[in-house]
Order: sequence, then structure tokens, then C-alpha cells
Amino acid sequence: MKEKILFTPLKLRHMALKNRIIRSATYEGWGDSAGVPQPGLGELYADLGRGGVGGLITGFVFVAAEGRAMQKRQCAMDRDELIEPWRWIVAKAKEAAPDMKIFMQLAHAGRQTCKEITGRPVIGASSKKCSYFRQRVRSLTEEEICRIIDDFSWAANRARQAGFDGVQIHAAHGYLIHQFLSPWTNQRKDRWADRPLFLEQVLKGVREHCGSNFPLLVKLSASEDVEQGIHVSDTIQTIQHLKPFEVDAWEISYGTMEYALNIIRGSVPMDAVFKINPLFSGIPKGVRWIWKKFLMPQYVKKFKPFSEGYNISAAVEIKKQTQEIVMVVGGLHSAAIMQDSLAVHGLDAVSLCRPLICEPDLPEKIRSGVADRSACTKCNLCLIHCDGMESLRCYGKGGQET
Repeated sequence: MKEKILFTPLKLRHMALKNRIIRSATYEGWGDSAGVPQPGLGELYADLGRGGVGGLITGFVFVAAEGRAMQKRQCAMDRDELIEPWRWIVAKAKEAAPDMKIFMQLAHAGRQTCKEITGRPVIGASSKKCSYFRQRVRSLTEEEICRIIDDFSWAANRARQAGFDGVQIHAAHGYLIHQFLSPWTNQRKDRWADRPLFLEQVLKGVREHCGSNFPLLVKLSASEDVEQGIHVSDTIQTIQHLKPFEVDAWEISYGTMEYALNIIRGSVPMDAVFKINPLFSGIPKGVRWIWKKFLMPQYVKKFKPFSEGYNISAAVEIKKQTQEIVMVVGGLHSAAIMQDSLAVHGLDAVSLCRPLICEPDLPEKIRSGVADRSACTKCNLCLIHCDGMESLRCYGKGGQET
């Protein structure tokens, strides 16, 4: 039965998924300049539904204008007029796959954005700068913190009205909630120095606005790339502390945007970074040449090498200590590693990102025996192009970057 476990139902607290393969939140680049989702996003979700995923989590959706990320085509859920466009997207996905559950991932970038994008000062849990974005950061006030908690709550309520089966709160990858959870970025002296408190209040607000039975997922980075930051033991304590809110499933990832390619490992395509990424594209060519010649070898050493299932061990420890429903994402490219995550290691579901960019129908290929491994080459050009104006697509399977 080991090879069949991927395709057994997964019962959550407030719903059941038809199988245990989840499309992890993946930036799609299908919003307009105001964050309104465009019809192509519905087509993308329909393809994933036909491809056989049991659950689909949207790319990160901003809950407030000052919390939008650097990506210019990020979608929003910060106002009521977005309910109808999202309702159409959900309907399109459900038309293709009525039994697929779909969740909206809600996020606030905090310090991981640029003033040029938001048009507002960059804010964070404290004033500590991000070495990647290099922006001046202003520490949030009490009033602003309470308002952002409401922003999450109302965005979740809008998602419910739009027909989503649930929401996922993005508390990973260095975004605002992560900034409160991490001792590296939460240097506050007031009550918000209690690091899980911000996430606790977000969950409380969502439950109050959407009801106790509305499915609620949370994404966490089990640890990060600084010794003074989050460790697995901290993540376990956070989950234990938040058990009263009956989170349906915890998705375990890794890291922050300070070392973005440690979140999603593989190739480091620096030529594409200099061409596309707005934080690097303005660097003069001469300086680029010097950097690539003399500094790039040391820079690349900061990134962890790819290995299959690189977050499994952390997820297993979290599952063992908390007894919660735990999903794992990161480096799950073969059917064997997916199956072992569940049958051998005792996790509850696997979340896929790049493999489903490359092959939206990979779950069905695995189920039918057509494939036992993703064709993804881990070139990471899909990741780099997220920072430009292109919508999501694979660059490695069908040809090289153009």
C-alpha cells in the first residue's frame, strides 16, 4: 500500500482532501497593477485541478497595500471589490475539478518589500533592515499592528465570501508574521516581544470573522539562516502554543528572503538575476563583471545545495512533538520521496511547487504510473522571473530562457 498512500483521502479538522498531494503557494504573476486577479489565473488553477492535486493554495495575496511584495503582479484581497473577480477564479477552478479544495494564502510582506513598489514607508516588527532588500524599516506602532491583524481577518472573510474552501496564513519566509516569530527580527520591548502573539491574534481574528469551522492552514519556516533566528524547537513551541485555534494543517518550509535560494534550492542563475531582478538590474555592467569575477564564488557558498526532501527531517520532528497535521514542502521531486514522507516518516501530506510549474498534471501521471519523477530541472528560472513582469511558466523543461 505504500505506493497508494499519496492517493488516500486526508481528513483535516474541518474538511477532507481527496488525496495528499497539495499545490504549495506559488507566485503566479496574474494580478494587474491594482492586484486584481486576471482570467489567466483561473485557467492555471483549472489545469492544476485537472492534473490531480487534492488541494491548491494560491500564490501569496496581500492583505494591505503597504504589505504588498516586490513582485508587481501580485494579487490582492484588501478590499471588497475583489470578491467578485476572485469568485470567478474559484468557479473556473471548481468547474474543472469540483473535488479539489482551494485555499487563499494571505500575506503581508513587512520589511521584505520596497518603498518604490508600495508607495509607503517600509515597516516591520522592528526597525532591523533586511540585507536583501536594503530598505530603511520603521517599527510598527501598536495601532498599526492591530489594524494589520484586522486586515488579515477581513481578507479571510472576503476569501470565504468568494468561495474559497479555506485560507492559509503565510507565517514563513521572512514575511511580517515570520518577523514577529523570529528573535532575529523581533527586537521589540512591548507586549509584541511575545513572539507568537501576533500570529495568535491573526488566527483569533480569522476565527472570529469566518467561524470556528472555516478551514485554516498556516505555513511556517521551521528554521532560518541566522543562528539568532528561529530554530525547530521554536517552531514546535509556536505550534504547541497555538493548538487552541485548531489549525487544520501546518505546512513546513524553511528560511527567509535574506537567503532566498535556500528556500527553493538548485541552480543559481545570476545572469538572469542581473537581467530581471529590480534590486540587481540597475547595477552597472562593469560592477557586475567585477562582482561575478571576484565575489560571486563567496556569495554562492551561502546557498545550501539541493537534496530531495530537504525539509522532511524538520517536519518529522515537528509532527512527533506536536501530533498535529503536518505537510512538508521542499525538494519533493520523486514519487518515492513523496510516498516515503507519508508511509515511512509519518507526515500527512506533501506540498509541491516547482514540479507543478513544470508539469501541472504530475499527480495524475504518478497515480496512473506514467511518471515516477518530476521533469523539473531545478534551473530556478521560474523563481527569478517572478521578480519581473512575466506570468508563471516553466523555463527549464521545454527550452532555455529567451
